Amino acid sequence: MRTAGPWALLATLATAAPSTAEVSFNRHIRPIMSDTCFRCHGPDKSARMAAMRLDLRDEAIKPTPTGVTPIVPGSPERSAIIQRIFSPDAARLMPPAYAHKTLTAEQKDLIRRWVAEGAKYEGHWAYQPMRPPPVPAVPGARVHNPVDAFIQARLAAEGLAPSPEADRRTLIRRVTLDLTGLPPTPQELEADTYEKVVDRLLASPGYAEKQALHWLDAVRYADTCGFHGDNPFPAWPYRDYVLRTFRDNKPFDVFTREQIAGDLLPGAGVEQKVASAFNRLNRTSAEGGLQPKEYLAKYAADRVRTVSAVWLGSTTGCAECHDHKFDPFLSRDFYALKAFFADIQETGLVPDKGAKAWGSVLSLPSDGQRRRLEELNRLLGPVEARKAPEIAWQFQRPLSATAIEGAKLTIYNDEPVETTALEAGSLVPDRKPGNGLIVAGGPNPDNETYTITLRPGEGVWTGLGLEIHPDESLPGVGVSRGADRFVMTEAEADLGGRKLEFGLASSNLTSQRAGLPEMAAIDGNGKTGWGVATYGETRRPLLVLWFAEKLRTGPESVLTVRLRHDSDYRRATIGRFRLALTAAEPPLLDPKKAKLEAERDILEAAIPKIVVTESAPPAVTRILPRGNWMDDSGEIVAPAIPAVFGKLDTAGRPATRLDLANWLVSPDNPLTSRVFVNRLWRQFFGAGLSKVLDDVGSQGEWPVHAELLDWLAAEFVTHGWDVKHVIRTIVLSHAYRQSSAANPALEERDPDNRLLARQSRFRLDAEIVRDVALGVSGLLVDKFGGPSVRPYQPDGYLSALNFPKREYSASRGEDLYRRGVYTHWQRTFLHPSLMTFDAPTREECTINRTTSNTPLQALVLLNDPTYVEAAQAFAGNILRDGGRSLDQKLDWAFLRAVGRKPIADERRILTGLHRKSLRRFGRDPQAAMTAVARAILNLHETITRN
Repeated sequence: MRTAGPWALLATLATAAPSTAEVSFNRHIRPIMSDTCFRCHGPDKSARMAAMRLDLRDEAIKPTPTGVTPIVPGSPERSAIIQRIFSPDAARLMPPAYAHKTLTAEQKDLIRRWVAEGAKYEGHWAYQPMRPPPVPAVPGARVHNPVDAFIQARLAAEGLAPSPEADRRTLIRRVTLDLTGLPPTPQELEADTYEKVVDRLLASPGYAEKQALHWLDAVRYADTCGFHGDNPFPAWPYRDYVLRTFRDNKPFDVFTREQIAGDLLPGAGVEQKVASAFNRLNRTSAEGGLQPKEYLAKYAADRVRTVSAVWLGSTTGCAECHDHKFDPFLSRDFYALKAFFADIQETGLVPDKGAKAWGSVLSLPSDGQRRRLEELNRLLGPVEARKAPEIAWQFQRPLSATAIEGAKLTIYNDEPVETTALEAGSLVPDRKPGNGLIVAGGPNPDNETYTITLRPGEGVWTGLGLEIHPDESLPGVGVSRGADRFVMTEAEADLGGRKLEFGLASSNLTSQRAGLPEMAAIDGNGKTGWGVATYGETRRPLLVLWFAEKLRTGPESVLTVRLRHDSDYRRATIGRFRLALTAAEPPLLDPKKAKLEAERDILEAAIPKIVVTESAPPAVTRILPRGNWMDDSGEIVAPAIPAVFGKLDTAGRPATRLDLANWLVSPDNPLTSRVFVNRLWRQFFGAGLSKVLDDVGSQGEWPVHAELLDWLAAEFVTHGWDVKHVIRTIVLSHAYRQSSAANPALEERDPDNRLLARQSRFRLDAEIVRDVALGVSGLLVDKFGGPSVRPYQPDGYLSALNFPKREYSASRGEDLYRRGVYTHWQRTFLHPSLMTFDAPTREECTINRTTSNTPLQALVLLNDPTYVEAAQAFAGNILRDGGRSLDQKLDWAFLRAVGRKPIADERRILTGLHRKSLRRFGRDPQAAMTAVARAILNLHETITRN
């Protein structure tokens, strides 16, 4: 909850009234009272003091029980509030000293004048019915559409004039970055009229990727569950749904209904069910000791806060424990909104592994995957639970153990080994001889092959066993040297140079294989494998590789075993293990069937999945006194919209999430369209018309251009909730096209550019900063949609995560260079580059990102491996395509990075840097140009839209 309104920045724009003008309650008085009075004399009856309420006129003009009349319209001298705010007695002065609020002389005079003029109240601007205001008649060539008419009428009233249009290159770069988050090519800077450029950009996939960023912040989309172990959960198909929505310009009212109540829509299909994942994007916990009732209360409260912020721009979360102190939301309203979501089928403890992981989950196979899975199910029947047989093993003491990529394998036979492993839910330390234990250490390459030689002695063997020894020192779920699993892609063996064939593989694992079946260790495919990706799977996972023919060994026979780790997961290599041989009879399993079962397991793991909403009989919803989930004394409430907005007409039946969604986009709701277009405006001018995007209530800000906001909101609705139409209207306006250059007089008059006599300059969002570097360098992979990817991240960054321990495994190939919108979003440990550039964790709904400017950001641009690689690739392109002379190369580079050629000082500085770098790097042209490219990518202008 906010306790101080952001009014200082608007003191001259909103709260100051000319001495001859009538004082407006909404524009002048409400901001003052909201900041200094409503906390004790506002909507919250439990906090109200002296039985005095000032937010409602009828209450403010009637005497209190003690006979004091707060406001006597037309008579300041008889009004208690005037007497108290002008009191010379510090004990009677309002606001009191303990409130740490003071009124300026100007504010006191405004309140006195307002009372003298009759103390006329007005309904709060955001709650007024939506009616498009008349468009002012403003002559001039700079009025391209009604947006300009409203802004220029206000500028004229303030004695200001709009700025001239920016030059073409600046304007095309601005609109390209704003609409797609990517820089224009030199060819795009010159081609087509501005209107055609806008239409091309709005039709591009990049537009959807840029718009999705802001929506994903708002709905708290992430790839991990947030609480406890913060483990990955299936969510990315929802992001694809959002991308398709913006690309295809799905009407916003449809978008709303599908997310809040997609599962309740008549004939709901896959698209609507995927959209309903919105309700499941809140943080969840799998912590064994949690109180389910407490967490169900947390999940439901999160949904109320999110829906209220995203669609209502309201802080109804402040009413969870008491009536809202500033806005007309009762605690009852909070729980009535919560009751809409009481039908969502969920548990307080949401399992993060096993067959019941994540509750309601929908599989999304492609047509080909569906057909093959149906065929495999027909051939194999249902999955059979198998009990691992008891097998007698002869554990081996290796002759040698080596690794081809540099890891050091140490054999422990009689030497003691310290181990700390999970047993029966507890970590148990142990120290005993290794008896053939092999421990991997030293260098930790991305892929590795272990080669172990054994002298088993005379015998006849049917199978080779690989026993994994978990230890808490291993960062990958206690078994791997990295990643969040180990993946052994292939096991090979030979005897005296003769290759041995394996006919069957089994293990002692009884739970889901997660796409890592035993048979994958002997299928000859280097991209499949057997492994463990689940914490505490079993005390010691054991893979049994059954020989195709019985193996006979003599006293001097040497058996060589190779364990390959060639998967795309980096460092997913076994940390500790033993090898053993057995003479037991192989299980009665058909190898062909086993191969098909492995194929089915891998296929099922590859099919995308998504958490979805499923409806169940609604749980009882009570008002929780002071938000206490253990207190069941509160009144039972039914689903209802906040009382200030009236009631839903449901013909007597209980209201549902679909009723809520319909109301959110109905003419009866004055907030949704205003709130959404206000957020859109912020994207293109750096601040909303009302600056506090997530609070259009009393603690928010009166819009600087209130009539324009209402006109845009009405335009949005009357054009069928068409998002692209509103954006196109904004970016075609002269207000948007203006130069951002300021002059001293304008800076002094309107330092924050709220009147919009010019454009604004602001840093790009975190993901876009990286996208620009990749785009300029030519590394960016233009691929729309799909699973999340993992760019480079510092080693050890996830070391504090537990349940399970894990290590970050960066993607490979093209996935390293995808757009930022596809980056894996780890809530508790957000990618450090994104965090440095102010991306939110998305643990909660985020409507407005902050924008900072710190030295750390420059260090990221200079040293993050992604930016270093971008500089290297950019340098290579400059050398190959930039021309023969250094001046030509600098021109070429600047055009691609910032859309212009360098000025003389820039050319001189970069020429000097190039000369010094040539000397430093032994005349290596690639190294020298990389230094120049790093400097260009680090320019403030490169990461700024102007």
